[in-house]
Amino acid sequence: MSSLNQLVRRHDHHGLKTSELDEMLLDPPEQAPKYARAAVYFISAVILVAGLGQLLGALRRRSSFHRRQLAALRYIGYSQPRALGFVKLPTLGSMLLIASFTLFIGIWTLAQQPYYYSSWPIGSPPLAIRSGFFALGLFPFILALGARWNLISFLTGHSHEQLQVFRRWLSHMFFVLSLLHALPFCIAGSATRTNDDGFNPNGYSEIYYSWHVSGMLYYWSGIAALVTLAWVCWAPLTPLRKHFAFLSDVLHYVSGILFLGFFYVHCNNISNTWQYFYATFAIYGFSLLARLTFLLIRNGRQIPRASIEPLADNALRVSIKCSHTWKAGQHVMVNFINAAPFESRSFSIANAPSEDGKATANPISLIITSSPHSTIYPRLRALASSGSSTPVLIDGSYGGLSHNTDFAQHQIVLLFAEGVGASFVVALLEDLCRRMKASGHGVQIEKVELHWAVEHEEVKSWFDEQIAEAVSLVTEGAVELHLYVTGTSVLTEQPQVLEKESPDADSELEKNSCFASGTSALSLKSLPSAPWALHDGTLSLGPLITDKLARAAAGSSVGVASCGSHDFNVEVRRAVAARQLLIVKGRGGEGAEEVELHCEEVRR
Repeated sequence: MSSLNQLVRRHDHHGLKTSELDEMLLDPPEQAPKYARAAVYFISAVILVAGLGQLLGALRRRSSFHRRQLAALRYIGYSQPRALGFVKLPTLGSMLLIASFTLFIGIWTLAQQPYYYSSWPIGSPPLAIRSGFFALGLFPFILALGARWNLISFLTGHSHEQLQVFRRWLSHMFFVLSLLHALPFCIAGSATRTNDDGFNPNGYSEIYYSWHVSGMLYYWSGIAALVTLAWVCWAPLTPLRKHFAFLSDVLHYVSGILFLGFFYVHCNNISNTWQYFYATFAIYGFSLLARLTFLLIRNGRQIPRASIEPLADNALRVSIKCSHTWKAGQHVMVNFINAAPFESRSFSIANAPSEDGKATANPISLIITSSPHSTIYPRLRALASSGSSTPVLIDGSYGGLSHNTDFAQHQIVLLFAEGVGASFVVALLEDLCRRMKASGHGVQIEKVELHWAVEHEEVKSWFDEQIAEAVSLVTEGAVELHLYVTGTSVLTEQPQVLEKESPDADSELEKNSCFASGTSALSLKSLPSAPWALHDGTLSLGPLITDKLARAAAGSSVGVASCGSHDFNVEVRRAVAARQLLIVKGRGGEGAEEVELHCEEVRR
């Protein structure tokens, strides 16, 4: 059956006037697939440009002109407005891209005429058909972006997490277009159907007759798809997600599967619409197969086991001996079989891989903190108290720095963390110190600064030994450590700076440190202590970063990494973006001439 006949067969064209037949030529239904193709072409072009940008970004040119061009692009990519109440806004670059595509779809959908035909028998409302096919064009990309191992990340160099802002936005646009698809049918179909053929003696409306008398599947399947789509899009924003994460995930997946079924039935292969489903399932299926293959390879021969150790401030350290390899700054999805067999949680890896590259040389270390609505923390705490280990399934590693980002190519690196976000930056610090010691090809780093905001001072014991060991690899003064205590510490006395070479370091450590449960002062007495500079009060990110970048050596290159809450990262982004703008205008003074930024949301 032709595309035209499939689209208009739900309407009775018998007895149409010549003028009404001419109306059918305005935005004819057989041309409707062009709207879906337009959406596909636009998004594909953006992915291609982003991929080319990653390739060109790998060519590090140091001319002043190139740096100013790069600073302009980074200003757009780094600038981020502060949250408006509970609404968290993305970066300026993301908003511009979102706005451009929204205008592209919105203008074409609403500026194109007509919206409706003069009567129901002529055909489906053109506005409904346009918006429906635009939504269909978005469908493959929404599922592709939802896969943690996906081809778009591979092509663009941006991690799954960085792409989620676009997935959420595409999902909401899909929902709005679905409403624009449904409402015109309700409006146009509200007119009473004639009884000229004797089949409507009860005077039903056009849409009621089509649905309940003719029994057309388009209507019930469309309503069912719209209801499940509304749940998939909006339920994660409700308190259910916060208080009942596991139940929310289950309902999300069940609703998603139901939506796929209803949407498939609703399209009914009109104008070969099922081809979009086949392409979507092929892309998403490949991503799932690749993820499952890596999961089996890494866990199949011998399931790793995790040991759990209690730390200060009710935190836990999970150590997993396994054959995995990873890069500093990456994270893994972990399933604790004995604690929560049906849940997987994302955690930043708190240590860098071994220097020799052997995966078994050192275990994966994770820091887990309590949160008000955590379901997994109490169970892990119970395992730690009993001294039991648990088998785990590890999915990953994922994320981390983008393909062409190498902080060792900067002269100065500034690391900022909030709470357990230190897991991300400490792994980077460890890796950078090793590379500074090795002085390999392309390594230009001369100084690293870590600024860590915590509520209680004793939290530094999470990484004290690890950081001290990393600092010992480099020359004195190459690493600065700053701890900002924002709450009231359990400790009553603490020196402002604990120096490595202090003759009283051992006694001070024994006197003042807060030890993990079951750990004596004597066992920790011989461990090195990181040379922290302690500060009371809030970490003022904006002024601090502005000052550091302005005081950097003239023409220097600075890398900045941050891991914290949304608001924490926004302040870092805004300060770095302000420096980019000065570089573009040529008003950077004697400070840094290039600044590269990477931000991660904190994982518990």
